[in-house]
Formats: sequence, C-alpha cells, structure tokens
Amino acid sequence: MISQMQDFVTEQMQAFAGQAQQFGTDPLATVREGVAYSADGLKSLEQPVRAAARSGVQLASLSHKTAQELIELQSQMMTAALGEMAEGLQRAAQAKDLAALVSAQAEALRLSAERLVNDANRALQIFTAAGRGMQEIGVETYEKVARPAAEHAARAAKTKGSAKTARKAKAA
Repeated sequence: MISQMQDFVTEQMQAFAGQAQQFGTDPLATVREGVAYSADGLKSLEQPVRAAARSGVQLASLSHKTAQELIELQSQMMTAALGEMAEGLQRAAQAKDLAALVSAQAEALRLSAERLVNDANRALQIFTAAGRGMQEIGVETYEKVARPAAEHAARAAKTKGSAKTARKAKAA
C-alpha cells in the first residue's frame, strides 16, 4: 500500500515537473492548449446533458403511467371487494338454513381468491413493465452518455499527445 502511494506521488510529481517545464518553455502554447482542451470538454457535455434531460422526462412519464395503472387497479380491487361483500350479505340474508349459508360463503371465498390472484398478477405485470421501461431508459442513456465520454477522452488524449509532439519538434 505504501509503495503504491509512493508510486502515485512519484507519477504526479513527474507529471507536474513536465507541465512546469512545458509552461516555462512556451507559456502561450500551454495556455492555448489548456483553453482548447477546456472548450472541447464543454462541447462534449452538450449531448450527455440533453440525453440526461430526455431520460429524466422519460422516467417521469413512466412513473406517472405506472402510478396511474396502479391507482386504477386499486380502484377496481376496492370496487370488486365492496361488491363481493354486498353480495355476501345478500346471500346471508337470503339463506334458508346454515348449510346454504356455509355453501354460499365457500363459493364467495373461492371467487375472492381467484380475484385476488388475478389482481396480484395484474400488479406484477404493471411493475414488470415499469422495470423493463426503466431498464430501457437506463441502457439508452448509458449508450448516449458513456460512449461519447469515452470517445472524448480518447480524442483528448490523442490531441494532447500530438500537441506535445508538435511542441517538442518546435523546441528542437
């Protein structure tokens, strides 16, 4: 760990010494290079910022759609439950004897269980669709942001290397 830290410090010192030497040799070229590098960096942020904003809008839309579907499902579930309760009370009031009441309640429980399973499956479908939508938005955003960033880093390294080569040739 200590040797890694020493290596890091040594690398940083060498880089700083190279920059100081470069600045002392041709300060105007160094400043121009720095400004050009900064301008390229700012330009390279335009697309990622747009992609992130677009993704934010898509995520907001997806979350609103998901919330709407869940609220509608909950409303349907409540309406069905209230209807089943009313029907159960009507059956209980109309039952001629205890056997008819128990039979009606057993049938009502079976129907309720089926409804609950269907409602749970529908909720699962809603959440699954939302998860897939989030995944698609995430992948799309990553592709729009990460690739340009990697390309910019490669371009910047290439530009920096060619500028150093040009200065060395000029100095010689």
